[in-house]
Amino acid sequence: MVSSQQPGRPRVEPCPDKPGTFRWHIRLEDGSVVHAPYAFTTRGGAELSADLWLKQLSAAA
Repeated sequence: MVSSQQPGRPRVEPCPDKPGTFRWHIRLEDGSVVHAPYAFTTRGGAELSADLWLKQLSAAA
């Protein structure tokens, strides 16, 4: 599911383990994937978290 994702773009999807919640994934330029550490109750919350993680990952690079 995450394999078609463009590098550096967060992807928010329904969490398969906790129905009604969402998780994000960020594919990095090297092909590795960073996953949300936990599920979020709203898609908006997951998107906000993904954006913050992406900023931190970009700053560390």
